[in-house]
Amino acid sequence: MKDLFKIYLRVYQKKHIVFSIFAILFLIFDVLIALIIPSITKGIFDEINSEGNRLSYIYRTGAIVVGIALVAVLITVMNNIFTQRVSTRITAELRKDLFSKIQELSFSNVDEITTGTLITIVSNDTAQIQQIIMMSFRAILRSPLTLIGAILMAYLINQQLFVIILLIVPILSLFIIIIIKKASSTFLIMQERIDDLNTKLNETVSGAREIKAFVTEEQEMERFNLVNDNHSNTIIKAYKRIANIDPLIILISNIGIGAVLIFAGYLVSILTGEARTEMVGTIAAYISYLQQIIMSLMMLSMVAVQLSRGAISAQRIQKVLNIRPSIENKAEPIIVDNFKGRIEYRDVSFGYGYGDGHNEAVGLTLKNISFVIEPKSTVGIIGSTGSGKTTLVQLLPRLYDVTSGTIYLDGIDIRDIDLSFLRQQISYVTQEAIIFSGTITDNIRQGKEDANLEEIEQAARFAAADEFIYKTEKEFNNEVTQGGTNLSGGQRQRLSLARALIREPKIIILDDSTSAVDAKSEAKIKDNVYSSKKQTTIIIAQKISSIRNCDKIIVLDNSGRLDGFGTHKELLKESEVYREIYNSQFGGNDE
Repeated sequence: MKDLFKIYLRVYQKKHIVFSIFAILFLIFDVLIALIIPSITKGIFDEINSEGNRLSYIYRTGAIVVGIALVAVLITVMNNIFTQRVSTRITAELRKDLFSKIQELSFSNVDEITTGTLITIVSNDTAQIQQIIMMSFRAILRSPLTLIGAILMAYLINQQLFVIILLIVPILSLFIIIIIKKASSTFLIMQERIDDLNTKLNETVSGAREIKAFVTEEQEMERFNLVNDNHSNTIIKAYKRIANIDPLIILISNIGIGAVLIFAGYLVSILTGEARTEMVGTIAAYISYLQQIIMSLMMLSMVAVQLSRGAISAQRIQKVLNIRPSIENKAEPIIVDNFKGRIEYRDVSFGYGYGDGHNEAVGLTLKNISFVIEPKSTVGIIGSTGSGKTTLVQLLPRLYDVTSGTIYLDGIDIRDIDLSFLRQQISYVTQEAIIFSGTITDNIRQGKEDANLEEIEQAARFAAADEFIYKTEKEFNNEVTQGGTNLSGGQRQRLSLARALIREPKIIILDDSTSAVDAKSEAKIKDNVYSSKKQTTIIIAQKISSIRNCDKIIVLDNSGRLDGFGTHKELLKESEVYREIYNSQFGGNDE
């Protein structure tokens, strides 16, 4: 609950306090009106049953009640306006803070939380918080105020009938607490089931092409139905436990009203004169206040349910906001002057999950890797699937940190270099080209926001992307759909490469980034990369033909160890793994 309280304190920040105060004031006015009306109507009943029976008083008082009711409507509208404004703005801030935090998280943080959970937190959990904030200016404040006010007014009107309320309120409160306590334990599970639902939905949507290609729609539907059923069953279980609240409240309400009528009837039978005459108005007012008390308790039960869910959502939100990124700058990070791009891996080992308490269950992906890459040289990396090629290069921009050993850039430990500066010097192009919705220019300019048209065209030409760009209707202003679905795989890869090249980085990493490019375009890109000596270039490839002309080639074996580091000819003599790959691809013929 303390996490929910922390979020709720945002309501009283300077930028929200004025609207919050107005929302509370209008709420208080609304509650006061609701408490006053039964007392006013009591006077009408008293007058009707009196000997005077002044119609003018009855009409005047009735008109006042109608006027007050109209004012109450206006007050409720104003309360809703200010409440919506505060709750919407705070929720928007939460989403902004969460999105900003997600940008700071390292890959290991995201791996631990999972993408599905993050999506649920940003969308569903923040929506729960918005509901709580809205309720706070309605039910959460209204219910206790009305409850206390109605109890006080009932006591002031008639102390003899008050004993009924003293019996009903504790009994009803006890039942509500027991039911809510049982239900709240399932709300955490409910949010976890939403995580599973979002994860499965995200996987299915992103893998739609593969599902259709392999005709596995039915299997995926079965898997989704399983997750969906688990989610639905959890919701049913939670609300089944609180389903008894409404009939219980209705039962106790009717018992209370019956008790008031019976006891009041008894009092009428023993009272005389003016006291007996006023009892009719007292009964009407008392039943109104009793209903307000019971409705307040009912609303408090609903509030308790929402607070239970909101507390869980707040806990999940605060957990993300409080996460300390596993990769961050040191107190005084270094910005390297005259950066050249000399890379040294010295006895580097890495294992996914190391450092978070389960080392024994996770093996090392890379083991004792050491090599040096000179500035402006071209280096290839090759090895069988699962040998750790991609992991090796992801350590360089600190997408992950080494488990042991050290990586140096220009003789400086990369953990001492300013993280933003480090990543600005490195462009990383993955095999799966990530393209964003917008124009072709927008996607290329993502690598350099202030790039002019000449720089964009040059980057596209270097990546052999100009060939298809100039064939589109609007050329560089042509729209690209989300994920680049209106582009071919090779076009997406070339566009991704252009985005990386426009930065003119000191180090560029090409992780099998031309696998979908046609042979002619791939040859052109290779010529551009090899001929350019502006940066250090690292190329991960599956085929020896893609890297045989590199200055050096890194060979990894199946256990994540360095099997060889040298030129093509040197590796044919010295590396058993390289020879096996070579023989499998060329059959021993050097072609």
